[in-house]
Amino acid sequence: MFIFNPLWTIFVLLMGGYIAKIIGVLKQKQSRTLLDFAITFTIPCLIFDGIYHLSLDLSLTLTILTGFLCSLLGGFFAVIVGYFFRFSRATIVSMFLLASFGNTLFIGIPIVIGIYDSSFIGKVVFYDALATALPFSLIAPFVLSLGAKEPISLFASVKRIVIFPPFIALLLGFCAKVVTLPDFIFGPIRALGGATTAVALFAIGLSLGFGAIKSAYKSATIVILCKTLIAPFLFIGILKLLEIEISPNQVLAILECGMPTMALAGAMIIKAKLDSNLAVSSIAFGILFSFVSVPILCYVLL
Repeated sequence: MFIFNPLWTIFVLLMGGYIAKIIGVLKQKQSRTLLDFAITFTIPCLIFDGIYHLSLDLSLTLTILTGFLCSLLGGFFAVIVGYFFRFSRATIVSMFLLASFGNTLFIGIPIVIGIYDSSFIGKVVFYDALATALPFSLIAPFVLSLGAKEPISLFASVKRIVIFPPFIALLLGFCAKVVTLPDFIFGPIRALGGATTAVALFAIGLSLGFGAIKSAYKSATIVILCKTLIAPFLFIGILKLLEIEISPNQVLAILECGMPTMALAGAMIIKAKLDSNLAVSSIAFGILFSFVSVPILCYVLL
């Protein structure tokens, strides 16, 4: 039952946004405003608070990097299967990005907190920064250029990273660790940061669409299985092979490794005019499939 509460929360917030769009209370384009608010204000506050109070160690860093490696292996496996099915280059390129990078922040935080407690938020934020946000920003432009009609600028992508509010908050969080900040400073920061999950999930629900699955069900199924099951089970296999006892940090990393497709990956694929139907389908149905995959992982791990 412990995993039911975070999954129920995610479901209600997603469906709340989706129903608001269906009945006309809000419009799909308004999801952009909510996401902009989350990216510009709530996420930076969450990241700064989490990183400042996080105790870093080499073991946690290696665990996160292992999760990132397994996610990439899941992406390569999706590519191999895509070649077997003779999908187009645009679809195969899209499959790699969608199967390699997950929604480790918006979906990951409520699930990890539901299993453990709020003290793990900093570790989730660190995982997202080290295994999702930074490598995606560096890898995505190169991968997209393989299938896009127009070249993607690496310099422009790096520039976007530097001025990206969550990245600035990440740097400030590490820099602030050298001094002791009074606790009252974190009152408004935590108030804003606490709104991240609700605002982001509601916005994602508001933008969800399911019509594209008709033309992309094969490729979307491959992406979803590689992202949510194959990658985390590769991680578990590595730990079993090395005879390493699974700790809470490793449980966190395995669950984060199995999070559904990253929304930003889908947005960039659509912007690059690759397989838009696959992107939309992988995000929408990947989130829904996480209600199956996460309990499976929790059963195996816990």
